[in-house]
Amino acid sequence: MNRERLLTLARQVSPFHAQKYLLARGWKLAAKNPRQDIILFNRPRDKFNQIIIPESNDYELYGRDLLRAVSRLEEEEHRDAESILGQMLTLDADILRYRIRSPQAESGTLSLASVQTLISGVVASLSAALCDVLSPDNSIPLQHRVTKTKQVRSLLEKAQFGQTEHGSFVVKVVAPLDNLSEGTPSFVEMLDGGMRQGVVHLLKSVTSIVDTVKKGTTRQFIKKGLDKPLFSVNLVNSIMDMQLWSDADIEISSEWSPSLQPDKRIPSSVFVPSAYFDDIGKMCRAFTPKDSDSPVEFFSGFVTELCGENDEPDQKYGDVVIQLTRSDGESFPATVFLPANWHQDAISGYKRNIPVYLSGKLVREGRKRKVRELGFFKLCEEEDISKRQANG
Repeated sequence: MNRERLLTLARQVSPFHAQKYLLARGWKLAAKNPRQDIILFNRPRDKFNQIIIPESNDYELYGRDLLRAVSRLEEEEHRDAESILGQMLTLDADILRYRIRSPQAESGTLSLASVQTLISGVVASLSAALCDVLSPDNSIPLQHRVTKTKQVRSLLEKAQFGQTEHGSFVVKVVAPLDNLSEGTPSFVEMLDGGMRQGVVHLLKSVTSIVDTVKKGTTRQFIKKGLDKPLFSVNLVNSIMDMQLWSDADIEISSEWSPSLQPDKRIPSSVFVPSAYFDDIGKMCRAFTPKDSDSPVEFFSGFVTELCGENDEPDQKYGDVVIQLTRSDGESFPATVFLPANWHQDAISGYKRNIPVYLSGKLVREGRKRKVRELGFFKLCEEEDISKRQANG
């Protein structure tokens, strides 16, 4: 990264967060400070190993001076300045990475449709993990919970996507910790906020899934999970959705915030080989309610693929793929079988990029989600017209 870009990043780091970073890394405030405009840090066992941080950022050369301190940290930590500055800027957040390893992803680029599917899976997995640990409604079986609580929605709104990284395709999520304030320079009073609980639950759940497949105990795991589930079926579905191709491996990892290191027994990464997805699919099918038990849901979405049959344009029927959105905001692709009259509407919606409304029962068949027992299917503009007519 060129120096101008590094200076721009350095100017965005507050003196408070630079100090907090050093304290979290084991540096200590020096017993004596030679000047009022700087803050001196040293190593506890080596008072001559020192780093100087500007006391204020309200002067023109602040970025340059902070970058000098970061240059010292490069030597100490054997990391580049960009990585150190990036962590200073996201100090009070865990960095959750979803990495797709496949020949199709080696360039670091994916098709827009693939990215849309992947990000939908990322959001769904984090949402499901948060719902598992934070949902107050114990009357709903864990495997059937689909609605986000207000707290979960609030946490997801605070999360941010980061830039992808080279060598594979990576979705990076900045997951802020809760209850942190600038009045707490070195320790956190509230050890486990909601977002951290969700990230930990996600990594522990996926690790248990991988360990189960590795040991060859999938059948026993399913039987135990049906009686006493450890996580929701939504979480398992989200992992399936993120496997874009049959040869794609997935790695989920967290770079824990220096402000709050978790228990060492908590996994910081989990690798899901492509060969494991057949067994994970079995878990999905076992944990998903049967068609008769599935609730009727209402969806909106956009038609992304037409797979109809019959050469006559006005007689086409068959499957279409729709990027569905639930009422709680969760989004994912699903296949829907449409008779000829509704298939014509799907073609119109696809060509004109008009959203559609539909209702039905969501089920999983193999690697795909499908909507069965379709109640209705309408173009958005038809729904708008009916609403206007109803309102007079």
